[in-house]
Amino acid sequence: MEGMLMSLALVLPFSEALVSIITVLIFVFSWLIISPNEKFNLFRKNPLPVFPSGIFLLYLIWAIGTHHPANAIDEIRRNVFWFLIPAAVAYLPISREQLNRILYALVLGVVISSLVAFVRWNFRESIGITDIRDATLNPHIAHSLLVNFALFFLFQQIFRYRANNWYARQILRLAGVLFLLFFNFWLHSLLGLLTLFAALILLPFSTYREIPVRLRKYVWSGAVVLIIIPMAPIGRELYRQFHTSMPAPNQVAQFTLNGNRYQNDFSKTLRENGHFIYLNICLPELQKEWNHRSSLKFSGLDANGFPVKSTLIRYLTSKGLTKDSAGVSHLTNKDIQSVNEGFANYRYVPGRMDLSARIYQTIWELDAFRSNGNPNNKSLVQRWAYTRAALSIIAEHPFVGVGTGNEKAAFNETLMRQTPKLRPANFSHAHNQYLNYLVTFGIPGFAILLFLLIYPPFRVGKLSVITIFFLLTIGIANLGDDNLQTHTIRTFFVLFYSLLVFGPPLNTKESTGSFVLNNEHQ
Repeated sequence: MEGMLMSLALVLPFSEALVSIITVLIFVFSWLIISPNEKFNLFRKNPLPVFPSGIFLLYLIWAIGTHHPANAIDEIRRNVFWFLIPAAVAYLPISREQLNRILYALVLGVVISSLVAFVRWNFRESIGITDIRDATLNPHIAHSLLVNFALFFLFQQIFRYRANNWYARQILRLAGVLFLLFFNFWLHSLLGLLTLFAALILLPFSTYREIPVRLRKYVWSGAVVLIIIPMAPIGRELYRQFHTSMPAPNQVAQFTLNGNRYQNDFSKTLRENGHFIYLNICLPELQKEWNHRSSLKFSGLDANGFPVKSTLIRYLTSKGLTKDSAGVSHLTNKDIQSVNEGFANYRYVPGRMDLSARIYQTIWELDAFRSNGNPNNKSLVQRWAYTRAALSIIAEHPFVGVGTGNEKAAFNETLMRQTPKLRPANFSHAHNQYLNYLVTFGIPGFAILLFLLIYPPFRVGKLSVITIFFLLTIGIANLGDDNLQTHTIRTFFVLFYSLLVFGPPLNTKESTGSFVLNNEHQ
């Protein structure tokens, strides 16, 4: 069984199909290791390990009377892992060494899949990838959460074995920490990074008594530094975008070098990299010079389906160039190709896109929405629209929710009413796991769900630092995305919730123990 659990942990970052197959095999073989009668007797003594399975029952009960049976069946099918994994893993005799090997299997899978992401990005043109976040085999947020957990586990292991000197294993652990830390920034997953910082900031508050008095001032200083670190690039990008003010009409050129009049609109303040988009535009010169440089016509659409004219104007603005023939003449052939591919800012081009540019992109989307009120293709703005819709649905169905399978229809109807400018192709559910549960189950159902997940850790008692970090990571990340509705993170959470909360204690030096029945957990 240890081998199967290691295999499941190993393939988590790779394949949803393999995850499903191995999970079913673990469920089947678990009944051969522990007979149904024995499991029932263990359940009567300690039902806590199967509490998470109650969430699957919530989906079943709330599917009664659904208006969309096909959606309900699909939702039940995807959430059956809430039942399979706890029912399989509960009461298995697992030692601390076995649990460590399962954790290392996850780390190995995360490292290998991250290396695969590097390879995919290097061959992005043949694969058809333009966004670095699409290089991972799993959705980038899910992968970044796995990286966070693997990174913290390795870091903790370095300090755990610090007395063993720097032999090969310690060097490998350090190399793993450095690689995963670099990869997390390389991936540009803002939610993943913010979750890591927030979890590390909150961790000392959750483990205060475990911190030696002499080290506490350093821990709090580190927490303050972690608060400041994200503020620096955000502040820099805000200054870069908004430090300039709209010039007076007499301060702006009225004619191009060829003597043609510029079109200047001083009422529009939208910018690219601090430069005003709607100043110094000469459309006749732009069209003539662009059609001379590119096979894609000025009146056509770029690879993303947007007007070439708009993309070109924004791209020239981002480089601080005038929107005329002189500006186009300063573009390289690579710049021309980038515009054809739909990149409206030179900082968005693959190879140039870094974490600062990702932060800037979010700032620009908010500024563009403030300027034109168009929420489409603006991630943060759309998230707010989904949040508003979720709050409205919860207010309309506070007691029983909309039920399993009815969520999509409820969101579509509400978004159509609340945000008419949002195209149906961009309709979605809330990017907040807690709001989505409230939409489905209502307040009483959501309270039951929280009880099923929160009561067992409190009842178990003292938890290891890695367990607390794990719970903090998922708890915080769920504020910014519906992680437990993705196959990878749902399986990751249910598996390691069962192993870490109920498994052998990792805070002590005892190497063996019966799963969930250790005295240290009582």
